[in-house]
Amino acid sequence: MRDTRDVVRFVLLAALLGCSGSSKPAPASPATPVAHDDPTCPVLVAGTSITVEDTDGGAAFVFVTTGDAAAVRTRANALAEMHNAHAGSGHEMGHMIATKSTAASSELPNGARVTFTAASPGEAGALQSELRMHAQHLAGGTCEMAM
Repeated sequence: MRDTRDVVRFVLLAALLGCSGSSKPAPASPATPVAHDDPTCPVLVAGTSITVEDTDGGAAFVFVTTGDAAAVRTRANALAEMHNAHAGSGHEMGHMIATKSTAASSELPNGARVTFTAASPGEAGALQSELRMHAQHLAGGTCEMAM
């Protein structure tokens, strides 16, 4: 009995839609992608680029912008703070740096530097390689990780 009611509903719906008038339906507008605003992502500030500088104990992300340098500094500081808050276990998202390390941010005239220092001196090379790999992804202007 339930199947019959579903069929009747479908037929009524199809008839209703078929009688809705002779005008063409308005074309659907493409969905506008919603940008994810990550307050710990300096590359989301328009005009920001990233490079990596090796240091004795690890490496640094260097964010330089033609845009809002204060916003880059704020986001870089938040990135360092988030990393340090999660640095104990090593594999987090800001978690994006897997090599156990600490981070410190500093201001640059047109941006900021986030210096990562490996927890173990023997891990400095691994940290440098990891930051270079992440910088390639971040150069695309997003901190979102592809799934």
